[in-house]
Amino acid sequence: MRAIITAFALWAFMLTPGAAQEADLAKAQAFVMALADDAIEILSTEKTRAGREAKFAALLNERANIRRIARFTLGQFGRKISKEDFASFEKLLGQFIVKVYANRLGEYSDEKVMVGKAQAKKKNVIVESRIEFANGRDPIDIDWWLRLERDGSMTLFDVRVLGVWMAQEQRDAFASVLKNNKGDITALLDHLRKQIKADASES
Repeated sequence: MRAIITAFALWAFMLTPGAAQEADLAKAQAFVMALADDAIEILSTEKTRAGREAKFAALLNERANIRRIARFTLGQFGRKISKEDFASFEKLLGQFIVKVYANRLGEYSDEKVMVGKAQAKKKNVIVESRIEFANGRDPIDIDWWLRLERDGSMTLFDVRVLGVWMAQEQRDAFASVLKNNKGDITALLDHLRKQIKADASES
């Protein structure tokens, strides 16, 4: 009987908000560490831009919720967009993230990611980290904004580099494009295509 009571008490403790939150924080830190390890592996093994893009695209599709990011970056304009235009925007946004942001990591080498503390904010978790370089370059602080999904999994929502949240930065940029074009989503889609093409031509 005592064993049953003890087991029940342990089970109840594991379900308390504090214990559940601690488990989520630990899961978030492990998520960031695994994501960083995978990114470093890609940079170490894929020497061509095309190879890096393909691997980063797969990593993004697996670990990030592109649909949520797309909705966020559209802001108020997302309420009026058609399903067809949103699907086009979501696809272009994924390509844009890979080409414009992921490829910038190609300049890094011999880096080491140190994962720091995690902070919970409702269904979100912010994980601090620092990239340290073997060549003596100044370290870079990176914060990872993760989202706890309904199924208990974690997904990447945003990344803050040098104090700037990437998704928020794009939300502001996209809002400017849409406002300058009277909310025409076609103008934003064309803007993304041009950005992707311009970045590809610089390689």
